[in-house]
This record gives sequence, structure tokens and C-alpha cells, in this order.
Amino acid sequence: MVSVLVCEVVMTAMLLFVIMGSTHGKAPAGFAPTAIGLCLTLIHLVSIPVSDTSVNPARSTGVALFAQTGALS
Repeated sequence: MVSVLVCEVVMTAMLLFVIMGSTHGKAPAGFAPTAIGLCLTLIHLVSIPVSDTSVNPARSTGVALFAQTGALS
């Protein structure tokens, strides 16, 4: 469970870093969608084997809390 949490936090932080960097005013115009898409692809390739990734902790936690399947136990 700790490895999944660490993986999700690191991958989400990496995605936010790429989003903020590629949409910065000094970044080249027009390349943000490509950079974000490639980053998201890399994140999924790395973290799906670890945690069946979502890259959105709020979405995953909400579903796990209300699904009544014991996902968090």
C-alpha cells in the first residue's frame, strides 16, 4: 500500500511539473499538448504494473471509499 501511495504521489507530481512547465509563458508555443500527452503515456507505462494507475488521487480515493468492496482495507 505504501509503494502504491508513493508511486501515485510521484507520478502525479511529475505530471503537474510537466503541465506547469509546458504551459509557462517562456515555453515554446504549441508544444504543451505533445509534452503533456507523452508524459501521461510514460506515467501509465511505468505505473500501471505497480498500481493500475489513475494519476488522479481524488478520483481513485472517492471510488474506493464508496464502492463498499474493501478496496482500502
